[in-house]
Amino acid sequence: MPIARVMTREGDPQELERQYRVVAGRMNEQPLADGLVAHIALKRPNGIQVINVWESLEQSQAAFERPEFQEALREAGMSPSEIQPEDVEVMNVRTG
Repeated sequence: MPIARVMTREGDPQELERQYRVVAGRMNEQPLADGLVAHIALKRPNGIQVINVWESLEQSQAAFERPEFQEALREAGMSPSEIQPEDVEVMNVRTG
């Protein structure tokens, strides 16, 4: 069953965007994680929101636990414990 892993962080939008760009830049250097359907990063008035759609919850969790991802978080100045994702069942995904 597809799921969306939604990560919302509030705070200084410029700092959160800097952290996002560090993590995204490092992950863009890696092969795409198995099961990733879509990645969406949103600017919010009080922070950022990242939504990843996965083929399964297991693939989502495996990607989160990848050493490369954990290292990218630390490089950006974040702790994995700061990320409190919400997993939501996906009813439909349509891409153009």
